[in-house]
Amino acid sequence: MERQKAKEQDRFERRNNFLPVEENFTKEQALNEASRCLNCKNPQCVKGCPVNIQIPNFIKAFKDGDIDKAGEIIRQTSMLPSVCGRVCPQERQCEGKCILGIKGDAVAIGALERYVGDNTNTKLTKIVDNHKKVAIVGSGCAGITAAADLRKAGFKVTIFEALHQAGGVLVYGIPEFRLPKDKV
Repeated sequence: MERQKAKEQDRFERRNNFLPVEENFTKEQALNEASRCLNCKNPQCVKGCPVNIQIPNFIKAFKDGDIDKAGEIIRQTSMLPSVCGRVCPQERQCEGKCILGIKGDAVAIGALERYVGDNTNTKLTKIVDNHKKVAIVGSGCAGITAAADLRKAGFKVTIFEALHQAGGVLVYGIPEFRLPKDKV
């Protein structure tokens, strides 16, 4: 099966707006793309992922019809799948290591991560409170990630931000057509 291609905004329309260039996969496209994954025994895609997402595991859960489990697998190491699925340079990282990419098109891992991130709950569950507090200065990628990891570990977290809106470079540095602000 060929690699799925998300629908793109017409080039003449997009030059007059700041809407996202590429739409998300439909459910059918996402399932078709997930079916391309070989579920390798020694997944090179995971080695190429800087946050060590268990890519074959989340794709298998999605293929098996459990999108919430797929989201949980991603969020074990990345609390920002909707963001990373859009702005992470997958072609050099996970997709760049995909075995299918050697002789053809790699699995569209970023698009699948984005689809799962957009269609699952981000609520942290199973938190055991340790009754300790932590303050995070700055609400950019690092601050949000640190806060999520600390919250998972049971800390009560307060984030302090000097700017009007939380998100750091995600809000103030990446244009809307690349990363819609409602996904941040």
